Amino acid sequence: MNETTNYQQELLSEVQELPEEAFPNLLQIVRLFKESVLLQSRQSALALQDEFAQWDQLSDEALTEFEKGL
Repeated sequence: MNETTNYQQELLSEVQELPEEAFPNLLQIVRLFKESVLLQSRQSALALQDEFAQWDQLSDEALTEFEKGL
């Protein structure tokens, strides 16, 4: 948490040094960055779900083959 707080403080210091007319552009940059991070997180979650589905399918196939051998 301390590291996060330091980043927040550094970011606020940087922002406070900007002229007022730069804020609309900065806000747009921050929103685009946030959207990009969230998109990456969603894509990672979907990839993980796909991988789990593949594992389930392989497990089912292995169990079926095992049961055939009984």
